[in-house]
Amino acid sequence: MDEIIEAYDRAWNSSELGERQGLLEAALTDNCEMLEPRGRFAGRQAILERISGFSDRFPGARVDITTNVDEHNGFARYGWKIVDGEGTVLLDGLDVVQRGTDGRLCKVVMFFGTLESA
Repeated sequence: MDEIIEAYDRAWNSSELGERQGLLEAALTDNCEMLEPRGRFAGRQAILERISGFSDRFPGARVDITTNVDEHNGFARYGWKIVDGEGTVLLDGLDVVQRGTDGRLCKVVMFFGTLESA
């Protein structure tokens, strides 16, 4: 597993604000941005607040990366799922990320659900 993407994933699952903040500093550039179907979050602080709200909205849930990381030309993609405390899948998704010049993530684009066949 890519250590930067792993740190970003661990931030979603951390219940400790200081740890979550440190993981995001390791994983995200200063000028990072996260886009998802429900909104756009510019900057590490806005992303931290969005992630902090996740544990409030889904107590006991966690985000697990479910695929290998596929990467080329500064972009990567990987699948994930949100599971509740009993292991029930609440949501699947896919992230497409862009790396900054230092290797950390400068953009995270989240897609909810799985792609359907044409």
